[in-house]
Amino acid sequence: MFGYIRPVKGELKVREFEAFRACYCGLCHALGGQYGAAARFILNYDFVFLAMLLWEDGGAPEYEFRRCYAGPFVKKRCCRANETLERCAGYSVILAYWKLRDTARDETFFRRLAARAALVLLRGAYKKASGRHAWFDTETRSALDELGRIESAAAPVSFDAAADKFARILSAAAERASGDRKRVLEQILYHTGRWIYLADACDDLEEDTARGGFNPVAARFGIDAGGKPDAEQTELMRVTLTHSANLAGAAFELTDETAWTPVIRNILCLGTAAVCSSVLSFRKAKSGGDARGFCVRPGAARPF
Repeated sequence: MFGYIRPVKGELKVREFEAFRACYCGLCHALGGQYGAAARFILNYDFVFLAMLLWEDGGAPEYEFRRCYAGPFVKKRCCRANETLERCAGYSVILAYWKLRDTARDETFFRRLAARAALVLLRGAYKKASGRHAWFDTETRSALDELGRIESAAAPVSFDAAADKFARILSAAAERASGDRKRVLEQILYHTGRWIYLADACDDLEEDTARGGFNPVAARFGIDAGGKPDAEQTELMRVTLTHSANLAGAAFELTDETAWTPVIRNILCLGTAAVCSSVLSFRKAKSGGDARGFCVRPGAARPF
């Protein structure tokens, strides 16, 4: 999965960082409790951001201390289970399942093999999540099908057309909101989803072109294996990414103040800029994963 939407730790107050970490752990426990141990491996920062944004309990979050697989001997503070965390856990299962289906169909042999194995482990969780969140499942499947048709087209495509399809998926997560709040959340999530898709495309450019896979940045600029965007094209991508982040941030300023506001503002104003600088190097990090950070997946470290 992705995991690009994360805060700049050094710019957070200690209590804000502790709250972010507690939300991360709370979502992990929600995944495990609702969908089984295997579902914990799809946890990433993007859905922690989503949980904070959609938080509906009001006031400060409630905390509890629980043990986890990463550190079974010491209890860690985490957000107490609530409807928002459980809903975001379901959304993450649905998106992970359909992304794995896409990988199992279009990627190289070994990637397809790994994706099919993961699908087997996640199938039960997906059935439960899709039953609970049928609207999000329908929107995710529809958007990814349209995205697949764009990616398989022989003609050159606009990366905006491709990014729009993924952006629709995140905006669908505002389904439970109503009125002005729903419209604002849809705008935040749409522009955030567009930003995620294009950041991922920049981050994966070298890898995608090397194996002959589709990459919207490569398709837009006609880049072949081993090539990179020139200075003008890189600046265009920087402007595009910054514009999406700014639109998401502007929409966020229309929301009411919550306990999560400082962390979300840090993510949208500072975190996106930091990740943007990283992915526009068009080079994977040499160690410790890539620009996504330490998402919880087989072989990856926990972030805290």
